[in-house]
Amino acid sequence: MECYAIDIVTGERLPAGEDGELVCTGPNIMNGYHNKQEATDEVVEMNKDGKRMFHTGDIGKIDSEGYVLVTGRLKEQFKLENGKYVVPTPVEEAIGMSRFIAQVVLCGANRPYNVVVITPDTPVIAAELKIGEDEVVATNIKVKTLIMNEIANQAESMNLKKFEVPKKFCFSNEPFTVENQMQTPKLSIRRHMVIKNYESGINAMYEDGEEVGGI
Repeated sequence: MECYAIDIVTGERLPAGEDGELVCTGPNIMNGYHNKQEATDEVVEMNKDGKRMFHTGDIGKIDSEGYVLVTGRLKEQFKLENGKYVVPTPVEEAIGMSRFIAQVVLCGANRPYNVVVITPDTPVIAAELKIGEDEVVATNIKVKTLIMNEIANQAESMNLKKFEVPKKFCFSNEPFTVENQMQTPKLSIRRHMVIKNYESGINAMYEDGEEVGGI
């Protein structure tokens, strides 16, 4: 069996190191689901070489040594207003590596640019900036500068594309938890619930154009 990444839009095979949808070909690829032709057609097709190709639904890449790296799910992918496709998980993981950020959710579907809803690590930020914890708000210029610098630094270190990097952020009112229905029992963030709960704050980040900063 062979696994490789294809361009999500064109379906063309991508070179090693480039993100796309992971597909598999080979003699052990299934013919299809029993008596479910529509479901089969969604995931199995014939490629240009006449081989059955299975669409995994995973976003990832093949490195130079042939190892497969899964970075997200195709169904999580969204498209920006400019037509660029974004897989949120790698962006969220990159930004979430900052010690000042406890949780992060990326937003941008059908919008001109990406923004993030962040749960700040308030005690760590307060200690870093030598301010009171009640001063850790997104509109505080010191906090805004710190968080935007962290986003930029993490984006650079993880080689995020320019259009993937969020231009603004807002802080959540509370952590995302199972109790407030913004986490699953397995502690995965329910992105759609966060976006629903912080809809007004997200909309506000698009009202004043692309000037970077916190809301």
